[in-house]
Amino acid sequence: MNVLSSIKNKFMRVPPDYEQLSARLGTFAPFDAARARIFRYRKQYGVNLGSMFCLEPWIATIIYDEYAEHNPEAEGDLVECMGQCSAEKMQAHWDTWLQRADFEHMASMGINAVRLPVGYWILGHGFAAEKYHSHAKTYNRALYYVGRIIAWADEFDIGVLVDIHALPGGQNNDSHSGATGPARLFESRKHQDLAIKCIDAFAYLLAQVTNIVGLQIINEPQDHPELEAFYERALKQVRVQSLTLPVYVGDAWNLDKYTGIVKGLRSRFGFVVLDTHKYWVFRPEDKQYPVEQLIKELRESDMPELLHASDELEGNLVIGEYSSILPAISCQGTDPTVSMREFSREQLHMYNSTTAGTFYWTWRLQHDAGFWSMQFAINEGAMPSEYFPFGWNLSVEPSREVIVNEAEKRRSEWREKRLQGHMNYVSQWEGDFGFDHYAAGFDKGLTVALEFFSKLKFP
Repeated sequence: MNVLSSIKNKFMRVPPDYEQLSARLGTFAPFDAARARIFRYRKQYGVNLGSMFCLEPWIATIIYDEYAEHNPEAEGDLVECMGQCSAEKMQAHWDTWLQRADFEHMASMGINAVRLPVGYWILGHGFAAEKYHSHAKTYNRALYYVGRIIAWADEFDIGVLVDIHALPGGQNNDSHSGATGPARLFESRKHQDLAIKCIDAFAYLLAQVTNIVGLQIINEPQDHPELEAFYERALKQVRVQSLTLPVYVGDAWNLDKYTGIVKGLRSRFGFVVLDTHKYWVFRPEDKQYPVEQLIKELRESDMPELLHASDELEGNLVIGEYSSILPAISCQGTDPTVSMREFSREQLHMYNSTTAGTFYWTWRLQHDAGFWSMQFAINEGAMPSEYFPFGWNLSVEPSREVIVNEAEKRRSEWREKRLQGHMNYVSQWEGDFGFDHYAAGFDKGLTVALEFFSKLKFP
């Protein structure tokens, strides 16, 4: 526990249920602020861990198959079908869906971050509503498995963005929001109050965990008139728990509008990141163009849009979900895998040039037999096997040793160039500006940068 945590705990009463939640999550190494800054500020080359906790029937198929006659969609429907067996069956799923070897595999590819979707209900009793309320005991062990994911990721220097994928009542009309039917989050003050309570609890649990990239407080919300006010309220509550924890918010499928909104929120609440999602397979039929035309659209339309948003937000923009999948019509007359590979290459180049990170949807499917699975997409050649830095062409790029040696050769040249520019700028004022300190600072900064670069774990 660091000094800030000690002071906070001394003057703030920690609710007993928060202490119980913390015990369920488990313990981690003492918070390392310097290492945390690396996790939070570096570019995120990531993937989603879909259906580890917030289940979807098309991803985690086996656990749904037994209840197919009831057609459960949201996870709440599923646990209701399971009845008294729900705790045992859900725990079996959590125990097997991901293993330590998955994170070792990710790290070997160059993945340095994962986005972990969770439902608000995994906090259990006192935090569950509607169908989840009567099954709160089902989730008594859920946080243990969240902690295990975080620990495995940390072992391989992988950051974790915890994404509250579902909020009380549902923030959109899709079953992955935790509810079947129309979204009701913004129609009920009770639901919103519980959502804020859950966000506060997650912030308490995660703020002092070193490899937490951030907390995403909502996923794919409807562009509701109350959404901006909800963001304001949620951010105020998170900042009670932590002044520095990065908070991610969704753009409600309206990037331009929420770029302006989040720019204003950042001025008051600090480290706030806007999450936008990019899918091409769901486009209306009249916009399902051949792949060549889609690539042209990427370059001429999407690239300027992302550049503008990134500039307005000082780089605090991520692609929280994307995929290599294209509509069938876009691949007509071609090998679909080749078309997806060409499109993925363009996507990754664009996102790498304009955003702070990307997260593929998703790491695995039940049988990994479709391009929604990143592993399948890589094996089939639709995605690069060396994900950082998008390594289709790594073989022709200089090695890190060559880059570091070249930088050392040019150290003096670069230092003198920067120093001269600085001296020219400040010469308009009188005084002793300690230019020797500037030069020493440049040398120290370059040394740290080269050391960091040389130790990065990518193929």
